[in-house]
Amino acid sequence: MTGECNRCGKCCRVLPFQIAGMSPEYKKYLLNRGLEETQGFILVPHTCQHLTMVSVPLDLDIPSLLITVHSCKIHESPDRPKVCQRFKGQKQIGPWKIYVPPGCGYSKTE
Repeated sequence: MTGECNRCGKCCRVLPFQIAGMSPEYKKYLLNRGLEETQGFILVPHTCQHLTMVSVPLDLDIPSLLITVHSCKIHESPDRPKVCQRFKGQKQIGPWKIYVPPGCGYSKTE
């Protein structure tokens, strides 16, 4: 499902800190604490306050067979932050570089 948000919550479970401009000492400090480096970012685990777990049918033909997935409580709301509304899986929004998680439904490369 490329080009469409699958509401997996992967982009909502980390705070990405851009490495460009970060001092080597600070980068080493973060990496020594077990944080992950990817796509030019250090990823700090931090779940968005609007992310929740919901149960959805695994198979529409068997509605009682449910799985639990992440979902944004304000995904359709005008209160959703502008950066979230503008995300669309691109790696840059204006001057800002954006982290695109692996498996992102918006991603054009997967």
